[in-house]
Amino acid sequence: MKLLAVLARIALLLPRRRWTPGNQRAPGRRHVPAPGAGSVITGKAWVTDGDGLRVSGHRVRFAGLDAPELDQWAKHRDGTWFKHGRRVKRALIRAVGGRYVEVTVEGSDQYGRVLGRVTCDGKDVGAWLVRNGHAVAAYGDRYKDIENEARREGRGLWSHDVAFDPRYWRRRQAGRG
Repeated sequence: MKLLAVLARIALLLPRRRWTPGNQRAPGRRHVPAPGAGSVITGKAWVTDGDGLRVSGHRVRFAGLDAPELDQWAKHRDGTWFKHGRRVKRALIRAVGGRYVEVTVEGSDQYGRVLGRVTCDGKDVGAWLVRNGHAVAAYGDRYKDIENEARREGRGLWSHDVAFDPRYWRRRQAGRG
C-alpha cells in the first residue's frame, strides 16, 4: 500500500508529454509518414469533422474548401440556433463514412495533415460538400462556381438566417480567448 502511494507521488513529479497538433503524434495513434504530392491514398474513410477524414492511418483534409467548425453555430429561419459543424459532420458520415475513398495528395498543412482531393465511387466529395452548402470554396478557385450555384439555390449554410464563413468564425473565436 505504501509502495503505491510513493509511486503515485513520483508519477506526479515526472514531466508529462503533451500532444499538440503538428509536432507530435497523438497518443495511441500509429505514425504513418505523409506521402508526397501526386501520390494516392486509398482506404476506408473515417470522418473526423466536416472537412477532415482518417484514411489508411493518415489525417486528411479536403483541399480547396473549408467547412464549419464542430462548435460553430448557425440560425434556422424559424429562429432556432444549432451546431452547424456537427450537422455537416453527420452529412459527411452519411455520404462517405466507412466507405472506400481515394485521396490524391496535393501537399500537407501546418498541422501535418495530408491535403488532397477526395473521391468516392469516382465522384469528388469536396464538390459534393460545397454543392450542398456544407462547405465554402476556400484557398483557391477550385469550387468557386459550385459555391455560387449553392448560394443561388439557397442550399445548406446559404439557406439559414445566420451562418458564418468558417474562417471568419475561427478569427472571431480567437479574438475572444
